[in-house]
Amino acid sequence: MKRLSWTCTLLAAVAAVTVTAPPSHAATPAQIAAEESGIETTTAAPSQLRDPSAHTQALNALPATGLLLVPESSNDRVMAFDPMTGDLIDADFVPSDMTNLSTPIHAILGSDGNSILISDQINDVVQQYDLDGNYLGIFAPAGGVDNSILDNIRGISLRPNGNLLVSVGGGANDDAIAEFDTSGAYVGNFVANGAGGLDSPFDIYRRAADWLSGGINSDMIHSYDDAGMSLGAFAPINTFPEQIAEAANGNVLVANFSGTQEGVVELSPDGTTVVGVYDPASLGGYRGVYELPNGNILTTNSSGVHEIDRSGNLVQTKISSVSAQYIEYVAPQVDCTSL
Repeated sequence: MKRLSWTCTLLAAVAAVTVTAPPSHAATPAQIAAEESGIETTTAAPSQLRDPSAHTQALNALPATGLLLVPESSNDRVMAFDPMTGDLIDADFVPSDMTNLSTPIHAILGSDGNSILISDQINDVVQQYDLDGNYLGIFAPAGGVDNSILDNIRGISLRPNGNLLVSVGGGANDDAIAEFDTSGAYVGNFVANGAGGLDSPFDIYRRAADWLSGGINSDMIHSYDDAGMSLGAFAPINTFPEQIAEAANGNVLVANFSGTQEGVVELSPDGTTVVGVYDPASLGGYRGVYELPNGNILTTNSSGVHEIDRSGNLVQTKISSVSAQYIEYVAPQVDCTSL
């Protein structure tokens, strides 16, 4: 399971059923095209005024349990959830900012430990906010929008050295994982254009021994080493893999937006076995994924944030009427002077 850390000491962290029936809520070609390009089709109820007590509660949770950060692109904000229960803590951890955000996809803690980096699929930049949700500016590319580097971007991650990795799905640098230093300057591509057959990546996820990236046009989860060199195909998938995560047992979880494997797809650690495909009848169009400590799975789609089980049942909707995106776990911290 991914652990993004602040510049301080971390606290110690804390039988599947395959769903074989085809989804009854298959995405239309228009929905698939909109998802690929980041066009928001969900109209949410206007967000309410920010609740200062909820934000204080979220900040106080960081030293204890950590947080789950989930952007939602109907109100262009970042929500914070309890990583133990999946319950909503603060709907406006980064409050609605329709000036600087258009389709926020993935929010992670910056390498400085004091800011949030948010990839924006439409604006083609990674934006930066402080921990109180104030806008700090464009982080990457340094200097502003540059579509020769970033265009139609999706999932992001940090290398161990603090450099930022960004999945690129369009423009002159498409089918690559771009890399930026800790000041946001472009240093080249971590994964070269089309390396290993990568075609339209939606995420870049680090495991202990490799990096995984799903290509929605290559219909494949691809594997890369720590230098960004292809290790070959990890697993085929049909047909729109978005966020990638790990379960506590080392299995790989993939939020798959559409296709015959629409749902949360669980793969064995070596990618050779499909352990399960979890697709409650009332959901569909999966984007984000995170395993809760109780063994259930938190997932997102255009209707909200949902807890599901490995029998393919919807357990609970944590928040509805929002177009939720990726789920990022920010590990619990101690000795943080920034709180």
